[in-house]
Amino acid sequence: MVVRWVRQFCALFAVLLVSTVPDGYSSAAKAAEPVLVKVGAYEYGVVYYFENGTPNGMVPTLIGLLNSIQNEYQFDLVETSSRRRYLDLQEGNIDLVLLENPLWGWQDYDVKFSDKLVTTEDIYIRRRDKPTRGDPFADIYLQSIICVLGFHYGFAEFNADPAYLKEFYDVELAYNETEVLNGIVRGDAQIGIVSAGFFARQLSVKPELGDSIDVGPEPDAIHDLVSVISGKSSLPVADFNRLIEKLQADGTLQRAWQKLYQGLSG
Repeated sequence: MVVRWVRQFCALFAVLLVSTVPDGYSSAAKAAEPVLVKVGAYEYGVVYYFENGTPNGMVPTLIGLLNSIQNEYQFDLVETSSRRRYLDLQEGNIDLVLLENPLWGWQDYDVKFSDKLVTTEDIYIRRRDKPTRGDPFADIYLQSIICVLGFHYGFAEFNADPAYLKEFYDVELAYNETEVLNGIVRGDAQIGIVSAGFFARQLSVKPELGDSIDVGPEPDAIHDLVSVISGKSSLPVADFNRLIEKLQADGTLQRAWQKLYQGLSG
């Protein structure tokens, strides 16, 4: 009889204990699972590119570094495109885009910006044997230009609208920077615009490009690259900044970035 009563009491106590566990305790238990953070990536310079069909560049590298220094968040790569990234972020298909710039069309979206990660630049290129009058890189906006659809360029005051570019400039829009370079090699346009990182990587693979392609003395634009984080993301900007600060403190971030430039300044 006593044994049965003790068992009943213990069972009742267990029920009461479970029902009175503070919400914070159960939340802490759930927090043991890392929060998924979907990182959007599209082809741009050494930020994100494919090598023998395999994703490569700073985005996969940085995702690996971020996952290696903490276990609260799980950063996963999700492919998008230069034009689709805005809608993907707005609709929650991705949580953030690494290595962006606030001037690249984000003003109408619910986003926040991280601290600066690295700096890059876009450069002018031309085929060396194309005839010119005077300085071949003077008055860029008066020449035929090939550049990437969805990218933001200094010569056009960072307006990436295709209709605007074609109305006010002699512009051909390519899908990616490889198409831009190929277009310049073929002579499709007088001037091409690519990122310094992309061109450095191409030179490392095809050194002969240095004999046939000229680079302008001044860049189209210099970009401080940050991360764009959705206002609805579970990743606070402050947390992300702390992680980046940790990678910058010992030089890990800068070493990874410079390595992608194959020894050239970027």
